[in-house]
Amino acid sequence: MLRTVLTVVFLLTGFAGCQAGDAKKGEDVAIEHCRRCHVIPGQNNMGIGITPSFKAMVQSRADDWRHKFEVFYALRPHPSFVIIQEFRTTPEFPLGITPVIIAVDDLGHLMAYVDKLALDLRK
Repeated sequence: MLRTVLTVVFLLTGFAGCQAGDAKKGEDVAIEHCRRCHVIPGQNNMGIGITPSFKAMVQSRADDWRHKFEVFYALRPHPSFVIIQEFRTTPEFPLGITPVIIAVDDLGHLMAYVDKLALDLRK
């Protein structure tokens, strides 16, 4: 419940309160935390099963592709193992899943990286 309330508050205040991100730092965040499940261009060739690659997600024709990146931590399955430090929540981890702990600033950096990828890949 607390996580849901905090997620809604963050979604409402969202990235307006975040500083502009650094794409290189965002790539580092993706490499450190996201590549265990998702393929990151130029970093790894395998993800988990049907988990979409960053390339596929930024090249999506869906109108809300960017929004999905902005709120990924609230979209399944992420709430099961992603912790935003400033929220200080404790999700219930599935057995054997190591939590991903990131800061709000990391979200801004990740979005800067995603925006850079989109510029490079959506040409």
